[in-house]
Amino acid sequence: MYMKLESRHSHGNNGKPVKSLIKALRILDTLGDCPGGLGITEISGILKSPKSTVHRLVATLETVGYVFFDLPTSKYVLGSRVAKLGEQLSQQSPLLAFGVPALEQLTRECKEASHLAIMEGTEVVYISHEEITEPIRVSFGMGHRAPVYCTAGGKVFLAGLSNSEILTLYKNKKKFEQRTLTTLEDLLSEIATVRKEGIAYDNEEYTPGLCCIAAPVRDFSSRTIAAISLSMMKHRMTAERKAIFKEALLQVSVELSEKLGFLPTLSSGPPYHLIEPSHGLSPQKHRRHLAASRNKAQMFNSTRLNSESRQ
Repeated sequence: MYMKLESRHSHGNNGKPVKSLIKALRILDTLGDCPGGLGITEISGILKSPKSTVHRLVATLETVGYVFFDLPTSKYVLGSRVAKLGEQLSQQSPLLAFGVPALEQLTRECKEASHLAIMEGTEVVYISHEEITEPIRVSFGMGHRAPVYCTAGGKVFLAGLSNSEILTLYKNKKKFEQRTLTTLEDLLSEIATVRKEGIAYDNEEYTPGLCCIAAPVRDFSSRTIAAISLSMMKHRMTAERKAIFKEALLQVSVELSEKLGFLPTLSSGPPYHLIEPSHGLSPQKHRRHLAASRNKAQMFNSTRLNSESRQ
């Protein structure tokens, strides 16, 4: 369940990482965190790397289009090749291909920012978001990381793990920070509620004044592969709107999960009545619809893998 960060394709100690490549990728990450761009000296200071090394790597990245030198500001920014990779990722990833429209629908219906996140180790990583047209925005950019235990999306992932897996994940964590559940026992108690309700909340635990609500996204194996969430300022999370948000999230999350092959009737997740979408279909037709959705997702993955093997 995304608890191991080691690549499945590593070959023991023979596959040693290329240090210069790692440095180049860190330069891209650093530029991505600074929309206004950075100079060589600034990049060198952030990465604590010699200016000569940074200059050489940036020049190489610029040559192949991953970095662009902006003359008016004399700063380096991300190049067009990075944008192309992002577009290609969206096309190749069923989660993003189906998830982005789901976020657009969710934000359109609820008038709040929405996010899609995955889990890496003990953090959630935001891979897509949809903003609202309000003066104060509360969305997290792509690549933003946050602790699992104090975010609604993170709690959704923990609900997909067993208690023993959660204890293993936090075996060296005796106490959590303020504003959050303070002990592992408190966390396990809340996760039990998340499993029962199929929904998770963050009431100013990650950021003061910010509330979030999240639901799981599952694939054909019933694994929680992502979390889809809504974020809003605390005063906008009224009891009435909270009920509307919950219904909308459960609806969108199960529809997205179906497109990825999830079959609720075969799942050991939340009770079926909590996540069944209102398609207006009879139970038999609904089951056939879900089976067709699962087959479609499997065919999507099969076609993509065959295409990749021919390249």
